[in-house]
Amino acid sequence: MKSMPEIELKIKSRDIETLIKFIEENVPGADTDIVRRAYDFAYLHHKDQKRFSGEPYIIHPLEIAIILATLKLDTTTITAALLHDVVEDTGITLETIRELFGEDIALLVDGVTKISSIKKKSKSIEQAHNIRKMLLATIKDVRVIIIKLADKLHNMRTIMFLPEQKQKRISQEALDIYAPLAGRLGMSKIRAEIEDLAFHVLHHEEYHEIASKVVQRKQEIEDYIENIRSTIHEKLYDLDINAEITGRAKHYYSIYRKMKNQDKSFEDIFDIRAIRIITNEIKDCYAILGTIHTLWTPIALRFKDFIAVPKSNMYQSLHTTVIGPDGHRLEIQIRTWDMHATAEMGIAAHWLYKEKPRSHAQDYKNLTILKNLDKLQKETSTREFMKELKMDLYEDEIFVFTPKGKIVKLAKGSTAIDFAYAIHSEIGSHCIGTRVNNTLVPLRTELKSGDIVEVLTSKKGHPSESWLKFVKSSNARYKIRNAIRKRQENTAAPEVKPDIPKPDKTAEVSIPDNELIKIKKIRKQTKSDLVIDGTSNVLIKLSQCCQPIPGDEVVGFITRGRGITVHKKTCPSLKRLRGEKERIINIRWEGENSGNTYPIKLAVYGLDRPNLLKDLAEEISLSKSNILKVDAQVSENNNFAFKIVLEVKNIEHLNEIIKRLKTVKNITDVHKVNEKVVLK
Repeated sequence: MKSMPEIELKIKSRDIETLIKFIEENVPGADTDIVRRAYDFAYLHHKDQKRFSGEPYIIHPLEIAIILATLKLDTTTITAALLHDVVEDTGITLETIRELFGEDIALLVDGVTKISSIKKKSKSIEQAHNIRKMLLATIKDVRVIIIKLADKLHNMRTIMFLPEQKQKRISQEALDIYAPLAGRLGMSKIRAEIEDLAFHVLHHEEYHEIASKVVQRKQEIEDYIENIRSTIHEKLYDLDINAEITGRAKHYYSIYRKMKNQDKSFEDIFDIRAIRIITNEIKDCYAILGTIHTLWTPIALRFKDFIAVPKSNMYQSLHTTVIGPDGHRLEIQIRTWDMHATAEMGIAAHWLYKEKPRSHAQDYKNLTILKNLDKLQKETSTREFMKELKMDLYEDEIFVFTPKGKIVKLAKGSTAIDFAYAIHSEIGSHCIGTRVNNTLVPLRTELKSGDIVEVLTSKKGHPSESWLKFVKSSNARYKIRNAIRKRQENTAAPEVKPDIPKPDKTAEVSIPDNELIKIKKIRKQTKSDLVIDGTSNVLIKLSQCCQPIPGDEVVGFITRGRGITVHKKTCPSLKRLRGEKERIINIRWEGENSGNTYPIKLAVYGLDRPNLLKDLAEEISLSKSNILKVDAQVSENNNFAFKIVLEVKNIEHLNEIIKRLKTVKNITDVHKVNEKVVLK
């Protein structure tokens, strides 16, 4: 393994022509003009910036681009890599990138910037597992993560120029987040280098101890491997099978991890001796396996067929461990050349496949990491291939932040109530509202990965049965039911009054004969608070134009075949209906305290201040009303307006809510909005 100073000396000699050479070697016919334009643009805007090494900053994006070129990535990805820090570190906007380099490149640059944003929100490296999952769930284009991995790899290669404390923090982050991400995507070569570089910083003595012992045993291991290679080659020659046989060097961190996990000394790690056999056809892989097992005794339970059943990160190979010469355990991997490319580069290896004939693509039929892979294998257009290369590896989970940066894992479709109960049952039980990304939203709003969620609570708040209709988690549902039951047990039962039937109404109503049959055919609806004198079994609907509620003076309008629509007597819509007076009938509320609720929309205006929305939500909760929907806006001069749809029982209940809201500090006006209420 090269030392870090050697790597740095090598880097200093590279320039844009080095990058272009790699691109032309690995992607013949690629558009290098856009790469040169991106380099010149990045060079111009980073020209006054230096790295800790004292080098021009442009060296960093250039080296990332070279890493991606060696992986045979497309020029769109390479161009985005050259530009990935321009938006975050200079005054250039994403819109400028979009205008100069196109939508695809802008989206990749924006994605890499978002990863930095997610990292900054999280305050604790202890949440590394959830951060990894969040990145995969939030970033939909895999190329974004590949750029970030190349970015992290180059930072690790040049980490010696940073202060020691920063070296340790970045190395721990690389080991906990980015190395496992590379492994998750099947990019074992990048994972191994990141791990070894981080290992060198975090466990300096152990690193050099293992490196020293590997060097001491180098000749012994090479002689042993050469003996194995010679024996296998002779057998494969007889079978007319072409294959390359190499000794596989286990990287230092892998040896260290095995020593720690299995509590073994270096001398006890036998699979430092390992053989990798690479051939052309799948059938030859199995033939070679059979030959190996006739030469040496296989160890039970140490055989894995990842060709028939690939790993989720696309890895395919045959693994077997045998008792080799001198009684030493010998680990052997057998794969095709294409499988080897996938094992080294993971998802990035797909760029190698897009020009292959369809018959060859059959070898990858069982790969599982990408959706609709059969469709991807048929694509010959790079552009079409990229359109399909979208990922959601954790499609059943989302990851959201608390305001303090803690990550909370929830099931997909979870709401603020699920989040509140995931934090603590008391927070859930006293929840009265929520802000998502600093905006007040209904409790039933589904959360998305990356959302910052703040729960508004009140000591007087309590769970509502309506929550059971939209909560996702069984834990939240159980706690809601439990809290409601306890609340009911603690509430004294009301006095039971005798049920005295009311006398039937005798007043008559004039309904046109041609409408009578249609009304009688309408199905009977659930019990309403409205009564039509002398008529029953009639479908009654409340008008959305004026939103009548118990306590309002109302009239009914007979519609053709759709029952009766109820309007307030002051409703402007009635003016155009006056020409059909025969359709207007008397109607009244039977009882204004039945317990039924009705949706109405309020407009609230005021001057914005901290906690204003929280105070409004608390007043609505104390009024025993449920918020259904909120639309909020804040102007440049700090004036704010929001329209809120909530449930009320009657006109007195509505007036009480309006009165309460008007007492909130900075509120200038509250009134009912007489327009159609749309609940989505």
